[in-house]
Amino acid sequence: MSNGEPEPEPEHEYRAPPYQVTVWSVLALATVLAFSLFALRCGESPDSPRQYAKRTLPPEPAPVLLAAPEMDDEYLPCSDCHEDEPTNLKVRELDEEHDEMEFAHGDTWCYSCHDVEDRGRLHRADATPVGFDESWKLCTQCHGQKLETWRVGVHGKRTGHWWGPKDYRTCVACHDPHNPPFKALKPLPPPRRPEAIEGPIAVETSHARR
Repeated sequence: MSNGEPEPEPEHEYRAPPYQVTVWSVLALATVLAFSLFALRCGESPDSPRQYAKRTLPPEPAPVLLAAPEMDDEYLPCSDCHEDEPTNLKVRELDEEHDEMEFAHGDTWCYSCHDVEDRGRLHRADATPVGFDESWKLCTQCHGQKLETWRVGVHGKRTGHWWGPKDYRTCVACHDPHNPPFKALKPLPPPRRPEAIEGPIAVETSHARR
């Protein structure tokens, strides 16, 4: 230049390093892919006209009611003793053949459940006969609050599969019909840990752990 000032250096165009170009390209592609998946997910709403395959479970078999526990043959059939014996409807303490039976079942009496004409059968409150193998039909007319929970396996002992064959037991399999409440359990101390037990068993256990 004529005035003696230094000439400005020419401007150079900025070019990003190749690795930065690659990073930004990957990020842009990931963003596009994320938005595409989000749009696809929003399209799978319940109102979407698109049909999706549904998984169906096989039909669940009906639960099987196991047979009631066998009764004491000493008292069967009831007609052997009660056939010619007059009916005594008076509430009283049992004696003679049934003197060992502990009866504690609310305000009920023998003939509240046992049929007067046929001691070998039970009957409901409306006099409908019930067999000993269907005692649950008799029990649930007073304990109706337990009926639904028993049917679904919440009350009582239910065994089997979560989705498949199931076995469940009638009321008298767990409860004594003449004295239904469970006996109180004796409180016991918690089990002792192996390291707190002295003797050969504890020594063998400690060596086995080593």
